Amino acid sequence: MNARNRATAAATRLGIIAGSLAVVLGLPSAASEIDELARLGLPADTGRDEVEAYCGACHSLRLVVQQGLSRRDWEDTLVLMVEEHEMEPLEPKDHNLVVDYLTKHVSIDAWKKRLKQ
Repeated sequence: MNARNRATAAATRLGIIAGSLAVVLGLPSAASEIDELARLGLPADTGRDEVEAYCGACHSLRLVVQQGLSRRDWEDTLVLMVEEHEMEPLEPKDHNLVVDYLTKHVSIDAWKKRLKQ
């Protein structure tokens, strides 16, 4: 077996070992699709698509996740975005989805709940 074949065989064994270890430990393997938004702190839930579309249209979603605002503060932030930063007003349904999602997942209360876990 030449050096190239040995390297290929070693890489294949390493990939099998890493994949098996990921399954045993419950970790995502390199082949699995990683939910980048969930990694940022935006888990899959009703309203996440709207948050991604409206908030992510103008700035990084990392900025959103860092805020940790109360429901009232999220409401005020949306008003500020419309009045000061030329964001189009959200339809009432979308507005409620965004505020509900952010309050549930990206608020000081949500952070406190995660820390207790």
